[in-house]
Amino acid sequence: MINPLLVILYFLFFGFLCAFIAERKGLDSHNWFWLGGLLGILSVIILLIQPSIPEDKSHASDST
Repeated sequence: MINPLLVILYFLFFGFLCAFIAERKGLDSHNWFWLGGLLGILSVIILLIQPSIPEDKSHASDST
């Protein structure tokens, strides 16, 4: 039988890991937390493949 504590720890570990990586890449950390908790290592792999969003993108329209 699966221990419920292990399921919760699995969810939290991958959730916080994905949220941390997403925040560093400029992506929405809240959505990636839930994806990480639900999809586990698959979401980490997808997140590592995703390109980073440059911070200057939001200021590009102001300079015209």
